[in-house]
Amino acid sequence: MKFVLLAQAIIARWTRKYLPGLVAAFCCYVVSTFYFNVDEPRPGQQNQCDEHLRNPSIDPPQIPRPTDGFKIIRLTNSGEFANRCQLTNVLYELNWDRPVPFDSFKVDVRPDAIPLPKLAVLYVHGWKHNADSDDTDLENFKKLIDDLRKKEEGKRKEDGKRYVVGIYVGWNAEAPLWRWFENLTFWVKKTNADRIAQSSSVTEIYSAIGSITSRRPQDQFIAIGHSFGARILYSATAQPLVADVALAHPGFPGYSYRVIDGLSDAIILLNPAFEATRYSAIDGFIRSRECFSRAQAPLMVTISSKGDWATRFAFPLGQWLGLARDERELQTLGNYKPFWTHSLDKASCPTALGHPITEQFGTAELCMRRLVEKRAEHNPFIVATTTSDVISNHNDIWNATFSKWLVELIAALQSQHDVEKRATESTIVSCSAARQQLHLR
Repeated sequence: MKFVLLAQAIIARWTRKYLPGLVAAFCCYVVSTFYFNVDEPRPGQQNQCDEHLRNPSIDPPQIPRPTDGFKIIRLTNSGEFANRCQLTNVLYELNWDRPVPFDSFKVDVRPDAIPLPKLAVLYVHGWKHNADSDDTDLENFKKLIDDLRKKEEGKRKEDGKRYVVGIYVGWNAEAPLWRWFENLTFWVKKTNADRIAQSSSVTEIYSAIGSITSRRPQDQFIAIGHSFGARILYSATAQPLVADVALAHPGFPGYSYRVIDGLSDAIILLNPAFEATRYSAIDGFIRSRECFSRAQAPLMVTISSKGDWATRFAFPLGQWLGLARDERELQTLGNYKPFWTHSLDKASCPTALGHPITEQFGTAELCMRRLVEKRAEHNPFIVATTTSDVISNHNDIWNATFSKWLVELIAALQSQHDVEKRATESTIVSCSAARQQLHLR
C-alpha cells in the first residue's frame, strides 16, 4: 500500500512539473509543421495546359522550338502539378520534330532548327532543396547538363549528335530554418516525399518522357534521383521495372532472361534515402537458377557513400524514432551490405577487354566493379558502395571527379544500349551455355 501511495505521489509530482512543458513542446511541433511547409506551391489545373487562355506568348505550342533545353516541373506537397503547362512544355521540347500523320499537331519551330536525337535527363532533388533559382542543386544540375552538351558539341549529326534536354523536378523539400534546426523537418519532408510518390505524378512524368524517347532508337533517357528525391523516383519506377523483368523471364529455371528494356535507359539513385526493405523484390532477381544476357545494359544504378552521415546515422535514428525496428527498415539501401553488388573506388579498372557496364566501368580515375561475392553476371541492378574520398558526404554528388564519371557513364550507357538493340541474344538460352560462352570470351 505504501508503495502504491509513493508511486502515485511521484507521478503526480512529475506530471505537475514536466507534463505542461511536454504538451507545449508537442503543440509547438504540430504547429511548426505548417511553417516547415510555408513555401508549398499552389496546385493548378491537372488534366491539361490552359496557358493559351491566359498568356498565349508562353503557351507551349507557340514557343519556337528548340528552346534552351532546360525545364523545371514543380510539384506540391501532395504531388499535384503547380502548373501543368510545365510538363506540356517538356513534352513539346522532346516532340517538336516528330513526324505526325495529321495536321492538328502544330508547333512553332525556329527557322534554324536542326532535328536531332534527344538525350533527356530527368532529376528529382532531395531533402533541403527546392526549385528556386539560387538553389545549389538546381545550379549543379544545370552544370551537369552543360557538361553533357559539351560532350555532344564535338560530334557531327551523322555520328549520333544529340540535343540535351534537362528536366528538373522541384518539390518543397526545404524549410526556412537555420542550419542544424532544419534536421527537425526529417519526418515532415519524408512524408511529403511519400505523398508525392503515391500521387503518381512522377510516374506520369517519367512515363510520358519514356514514351516519347522509346519511339526513336537514337534517343536516350536517364532518370536521376538524390536523397528523398531518389525515394520518390524509386517509388515511381520500381514496380513497372519489376514487371518488365518478370515479362522477360524465360518461363522456367536454368535459362536466361531475354534482354530487358525499361522506359528509360537507366535509373540512377545517388545516396538514396529509403529503406532497404523496399529493394527486396529487385534483389530477389539475383538467383543461381536464372541468368541474364551478356547484352543486358544496366537498368538501375545506385551509388551510396560511406561518408554520407545523413543516410548512415540520421536516417536510422529517424526510422527508430518512427518505431521501425527491423534492420532492413532501419538501414537505407546503400548502407545494407547484403544488397551490395559493386564497389566504386579511386582506381583504374583492369584492362581486360569486353567487360560490359554491368560488370565494370572505369573512367575519370574511378572504377566501378562487381564484388567477387556477388557473382550474378550481367544482373542489370547495381548497388555500388563508395568511400568518402569519392563522395565525401550526403550532398557531395556534384564534385568534379564524380560528375565527370557520371557524364561518362551516361555516354557509355547509350553505347551499351546500342549494342543491346543490335544483339541477337534476346532468345532464350540455357544458363550453362551462356556461362560457357562467357568463359570462352
